[in-house]
Amino acid sequence: MTRSTSYKSGDVLLLAGTRQGLFLISSHDREHWHIERTTLEAQHSRIYYAVFNTHKHYRLFVADNGDIGEAHLRYSDDFGQSWQQPERDIRFDQNSGLHLKEIWYIEPGRVDEPETMYMGTDPACLWESHDYGESWEANEAMLTYPERANWGSGLAGTCLHSIVVDYAHKKRLWVSISGAGTLRSDDGGKSWRTLNTMVEGDWKKDTDVGTNSHRLIQHPTQTEVLYQQSRNGVFKSLDGGEHWQSILSNLPSFFGFPLALDVHQPDTLFALTLDPEDRYSIGEQFAIYRTKNAGGYWEMLTRGLPDGRYKVLRHALCTDEKEPCGVYVGTMSGELFASNDRGESWQMISNKLPAIYSVTAAIFR
Repeated sequence: MTRSTSYKSGDVLLLAGTRQGLFLISSHDREHWHIERTTLEAQHSRIYYAVFNTHKHYRLFVADNGDIGEAHLRYSDDFGQSWQQPERDIRFDQNSGLHLKEIWYIEPGRVDEPETMYMGTDPACLWESHDYGESWEANEAMLTYPERANWGSGLAGTCLHSIVVDYAHKKRLWVSISGAGTLRSDDGGKSWRTLNTMVEGDWKKDTDVGTNSHRLIQHPTQTEVLYQQSRNGVFKSLDGGEHWQSILSNLPSFFGFPLALDVHQPDTLFALTLDPEDRYSIGEQFAIYRTKNAGGYWEMLTRGLPDGRYKVLRHALCTDEKEPCGVYVGTMSGELFASNDRGESWQMISNKLPAIYSVTAAIFR
């Protein structure tokens, strides 16, 4: 197993959460890659999400979802060689009537609150830790939210899959929930408000924006700017989610899951559109789409990508913080692709991984 001492400053560390465990993939030049299995490789260890908390010496967190009722949060302080669990397992209070099905997302807190972390589950709830993930509490205001009874349930259940911690306003955060849309808190999670306003034009119809939200991310320098991928399009907000405008533009489908951006050029977004019927990529050429003007126009990126139709989940597309940014995408058929030039060209890192649920990137320093 790779040890931390083998990593050099500037190395890219990818975490690929799969149907059969977690893989750690590293590179110094983003051309040559080294793939290692972590010790989470059991046949029923389904890793929906994995992320490093760089505030805590690269403590590694995973959402390990086994059989029904066997969802566990695990963490490792030795890059996946050994694992621990929180002192108290993640479970809803028995009086809530809720039973944990799956853990979907894990988000480190702000730089000035390094000990704080957040987690999203199905049934939809925000969880919070203030000791680097060693103990967790469910957000009471979300559990008692008045509109909770009206939340729907998509194919993924009613899962909280995106958490955005506002870097500029200490008390503000957003969450996105499949079947409920996007909610915002301005008081540190003591209360919540739904932000599913209608949009103008073709996408207005009878559906609230984000009723089936698929991914939510924040602009890294303009705190009011949010981007959202949902079942009825791609959207941008200029006012913290109060209003949304379509940036679907020339994309070949309104349906998709993953969404990522370039932190150095944050008007540059990457998306992948899918057929809403079978949820595979559109057309016979696998392609990632890129916009350089926040959705005004999307380019089809194909150089180095194969022919064929692929299925990509919401957390299986990410970028790194290098310049130019690296872009990474994993498929449900086990292919992992990488670009080291902002999506202009691609290489296959592997085509032999188990089905990939998530890909995240960190820079070792």
